[in-house]
Amino acid sequence: MLLQPAGVMRDEQIGEMGRELVRECIAVGRAEGAVLGDELVESVVAGYRQAPPDSINSLHGDRLAGRQTEIDARNGVIVRLGLKRGIKTPCNQMTVALLSAMSRPPNFKTGS
Repeated sequence: MLLQPAGVMRDEQIGEMGRELVRECIAVGRAEGAVLGDELVESVVAGYRQAPPDSINSLHGDRLAGRQTEIDARNGVIVRLGLKRGIKTPCNQMTVALLSAMSRPPNFKTGS
């Protein structure tokens, strides 16, 4: 979303946002019956931090190439299932909204 490579996750504020995204995914996944351990939160952040700092994930690669991203399959589904289960997913919701908005041409409407 930030159009920054994996090294951005080494920033503690960004790392905490990543943790919260994963926490929401775990909560929704558990509600759907998945067995997910709490250690997954740190494992995901550690994976980004251990990756080469200039590596990029598929969302970033798609955006750079001008392709449609898989944001709906990755985070949109978390938002939808969270709504269905009564689980708040504000970080995933924000991520979906921002990446979706960045991926389409502006559509500004004026109020008259």
